[in-house]
Amino acid sequence: MLKFHNQKITVTLTEDGNQPASFSHEGKDYIIREIVKVWQDGAFQAPAGRRGSAKQWWNQRGKMYYRVMVDEDCIFELCHDPRKDQWYLSKEWRQS
Repeated sequence: MLKFHNQKITVTLTEDGNQPASFSHEGKDYIIREIVKVWQDGAFQAPAGRRGSAKQWWNQRGKMYYRVMVDEDCIFELCHDPRKDQWYLSKEWRQS
């Protein structure tokens, strides 16, 4: 079953600070067992109307998405917005 959330969450990063290691949602803590997929959404890279260096691909900072597995029957999609330094829970898939 697919469920859409779009809610702010608290994320703990790995020791190197590059990827999520765990997160909290609605009072429950989840340990990330596997990062299944990572991608960047280019549609959110620069505010509308910005010109110059922000339009160059190496200066853009789009939202990062992480599809993560927390246990055998539950996968979440997390989103990090670097402009606000905020994490969001985007989607949830459950087998049962």
